Amino acid sequence: MKMVFFIPPQQRRLALLAAQADTAPALIYGASGTGKGAIAKWIHTSGPRAACVFREATRDTSLIDNIPLAQGGTLVIHEIGEWPLSEQLNLLTFLKTKSLPISNGIRMLVNVRIIATTSQSLEGRAQTGLFNSELLQKLNVFRIEMPPLSKRVDEFEDIVLGIVAEITRDLHKAHLRDLTPKAWSRVRSYEWPGNLRELRNVLRLTVAAAQGDLIEVTDLPDLGNDRIDFRTTREQFEKTYILELLRTFNWEVDTTCKMAKMNRETLVQKISQYGITQHP
Repeated sequence: MKMVFFIPPQQRRLALLAAQADTAPALIYGASGTGKGAIAKWIHTSGPRAACVFREATRDTSLIDNIPLAQGGTLVIHEIGEWPLSEQLNLLTFLKTKSLPISNGIRMLVNVRIIATTSQSLEGRAQTGLFNSELLQKLNVFRIEMPPLSKRVDEFEDIVLGIVAEITRDLHKAHLRDLTPKAWSRVRSYEWPGNLRELRNVLRLTVAAAQGDLIEVTDLPDLGNDRIDFRTTREQFEKTYILELLRTFNWEVDTTCKMAKMNRETLVQKISQYGITQHP
């Protein structure tokens, strides 16, 4: 079982135990963008339920509706601290009975592993009556905490190189493995308020733009004091990504569609949208 780079070293043994104890709940703490969803996915795919359903639920849905759809697999409940108390009670009842109500007092057994995530202090919310304290105890079997990137200075280089390696595989740029000293200086000096999600988005754009064997500082988007405009960044990445794939596969649209996992109509539309031409 491969331990992924984004899990903090001090949390890796706990994450491994959580993956194997596939009937016990897990609770993942961390600010926005720290990788809570990625750890939840890793726990699922690294355990006995890997071949089964992996489903994610947000507060605009119903737990009673979501749980049966994850039968045999894992249900990730995002931002559990924001769910209504009524839904918290439904979850607590399920964790106690492993069953859901059908009708007239009849309940149906359901085999689902629960993983919850939160960016809030559930203890604080429980003290103010906004979170069910008994549910907190039930979920706290495996408590995994994801610190912000600003607290992971010693791991930062490994995290960057791990993300770069993933992206270069996707973009068929296996030769691109490292950054120049100036590029390293730039990414280290930025605070990364959006954490892993922001770092990954920036590196996807950067790798797509890079032409040499190393990522140059000029390949990086502007990392100013303000948050990066990710709508613009995403569009820049998408344009560069499509152009690089077209060049790699000699402008064969069908092959590019397959590699980009995009249907032909969508790809042609985006080529037109971004003004991509074979002979600029």
